[in-house]
Amino acid sequence: MKKFLAIVMTLLTVFVSNAQGQSKSQRPMEHMSGLLRLVETIPLPGDGYMDHLTVDVKGQRLFISGEAAKSLLVVDLRAGKVIHETKGLSAMPKKPFYLPDTNEVWVTLTDSSVAAISGTTYEITKTVELTGYRRRGLRRLWQQWQSRSY
Repeated sequence: MKKFLAIVMTLLTVFVSNAQGQSKSQRPMEHMSGLLRLVETIPLPGDGYMDHLTVDVKGQRLFISGEAAKSLLVVDLRAGKVIHETKGLSAMPKKPFYLPDTNEVWVTLTDSSVAAISGTTYEITKTVELTGYRRRGLRRLWQQWQSRSY
């Protein structure tokens, strides 16, 4: 029992002294203030959420999922402007991912599919249906719930 109590007291002493040793200037990210600054604002077309991004570091392009317009925007970071908008996606795009080896952007869509978009022509090259992910039976459950009489 004495050994256990000694170990607990030692650990408490170490942790409490470390917690009290943190001053205001040692808080996380406080030393980083002033490192980031706004360099440029690039206007984007359309409305809606545009918070899913991926980047081509070598080509200095930014790919943005335009959810409301069901499109993928391509921004040239060197020129500071939108260079292409791939329209005609079957559903709202989410989570784009750039593959530098094949120069393709893969993006998940809300209709349980994935689309591959060429990094040179910006055209849809492949669409893959994700089976087993669909919301099977929701319509049937809704119809059963509506048919119940209480």
